[in-house]
Amino acid sequence: MSNKRVLITGVGGVGVFAAHLVAALPGVDLYLGDIRENFIKHKACCIKDNAMWSNHEKPYPNVTPVVMDLMDVELTTAQLREIKPDVVIHLASLLAAGKIRTSVPLEIAKTIYDANPVGTGLRPWAPGHAVLLVNLMKSLHAAGLEETKVINGSGCDFLHVALKSRGLAPTCGLGDFALGEPALKRIIARKYGVEQSDIRIHLAGHHSLIMPLMFVGTNQNIPYYIDVAVLGRNVTEELDFENDIFPQMIDENTWPAEAGLADQEQTAAHGVAIARAILFDTNEVMNVPAPQGLPGCYPARVNASGVEVIVPEGTSLEEMVKVNEAGNVSEGFKEIREDGTMIATDLTVEIIERTFGIEWKYKAFTPDNALEAFKEINVAFNRFVEDYHANNP
Repeated sequence: MSNKRVLITGVGGVGVFAAHLVAALPGVDLYLGDIRENFIKHKACCIKDNAMWSNHEKPYPNVTPVVMDLMDVELTTAQLREIKPDVVIHLASLLAAGKIRTSVPLEIAKTIYDANPVGTGLRPWAPGHAVLLVNLMKSLHAAGLEETKVINGSGCDFLHVALKSRGLAPTCGLGDFALGEPALKRIIARKYGVEQSDIRIHLAGHHSLIMPLMFVGTNQNIPYYIDVAVLGRNVTEELDFENDIFPQMIDENTWPAEAGLADQEQTAAHGVAIARAILFDTNEVMNVPAPQGLPGCYPARVNASGVEVIVPEGTSLEEMVKVNEAGNVSEGFKEIREDGTMIATDLTVEIIERTFGIEWKYKAFTPDNALEAFKEINVAFNRFVEDYHANNP
């Protein structure tokens, strides 16, 4: 039997960690897709070298660097036809999120990145995530690889909604609100004196929740759904999330300020856990962002067929979607229309126009004009950073 094939597109802060984890999976060939030829050649060697010591008696991994330019749909289509990946973990983006949060003082950066009402949310930066994701999905379809499972780490909670009606929504996302599950399990395990493995947590919530939870210990009035069982007994009603559990998450934060925004092992691990469940048809239940073209995170069953939302007793799919649609608003999306048009909230528009001194043309954008929308906001941001440092030497 031939090996399964995993392609990682974008070997940056998350992609490097994901690559090492995928290389440890038995019977899986790894392809590293990135525009930086020299970088991925050496990174492939690094992964193989590390595996020699860490993959104890497991097969030595096959790791192939592939110079990929996702701006070139025709070339990418040809490369995908040759690779024939079973799973793509998509992490490439025109947007460097770390640049936004490190180019200016944190208090300023928060106003153009953090969720409403503190800041704009990710809506201004969504076009930077959209461009390469749309190109990847178009290339997979053109290559006849519609059955390839795509786990998207670039703006999944909102972009999948916009791409659903076009038949271009990836299988699911990764990270986002699901990244809160390990911290929640550690806190609840201490409370009940049990092992983390004794706890089952179902989550519905949006990316806009995770940073305030981890950094501030509050949900900032952003809606969420959490259902908890300990040793098979539902204890949800016994837990005071907002006054007890959430404040403890600050001490469980996996993103210490001094580590920088590239400290994203947990994001990579979650994505690879989803990939593993698909590759090995484990049929396990996980918390997964943006399955089935939906906004935000849901409990879902993951197997070789893909990712299917499960609805816990006591709630409904409609209620969980409503929670996540509210999360989209906190992320700066007033509305995502059926045709894929993504419209910014009034607050997000006001902050962007006041901060950058522009009349924001692409306050509404679609997957079709995402590149133009990205160029507009990127030019405005770079000019703002230059002016700030010129005036604050």
